[in-house]
Amino acid sequence: MSEIPRSPERFFGEYVPAELARLAASLGTLSSVGAVVFDVGAAGAWSLRLEGGAPSVRGGIDADPLVRVTLAATDFEAIIVEGAERIGGNDASGRELVAARVLTVDADRARMLREAPGSVTLRLKSAAGSEHRLTVTLGGAQPKLDAPDCEVECALEDFWALQGGQKNAFELLMDGKLKMSGKVELAMALAAALGG
Repeated sequence: MSEIPRSPERFFGEYVPAELARLAASLGTLSSVGAVVFDVGAAGAWSLRLEGGAPSVRGGIDADPLVRVTLAATDFEAIIVEGAERIGGNDASGRELVAARVLTVDADRARMLREAPGSVTLRLKSAAGSEHRLTVTLGGAQPKLDAPDCEVECALEDFWALQGGQKNAFELLMDGKLKMSGKVELAMALAAALGG
């Protein structure tokens, strides 16, 4: 797919299945042990799974999420679409897609995610100074959008570099470019489960 759709409906209905399908050869007949849910407010919610190596994207919130990503529709393009453009622009293999990493975790890593329920809010600042928010909720817990268990703050550019594998969280933390507060063990559990 040459152009990444800007609407959540087309992004999850067309782009995500196509990107996950690119991984088909490496997935074999793998089925995910849970779902990745994207809740984009009034725009809708989508649940991603792997079933026998094939991507499945369904509208709504799956009953068995490993992680639930919640963001406002107004933040969707700035965080998700622009991130996909940057990662895709680096000739990514698809493994850099966080959703793909979550969908391919083994049972032990899935257990780590389920046993550390809580919400981690990422406060991402653009180069222009605007702030965008994305909340990742582990396991089947309800998102805590107003009072997350952990908050992580960094520049949007650094967030994309983390996603694409050009930077690591420890490096950013030591350089003072990543700040965490609250239950930082939730952010660490998420990173450990994803191999980051």
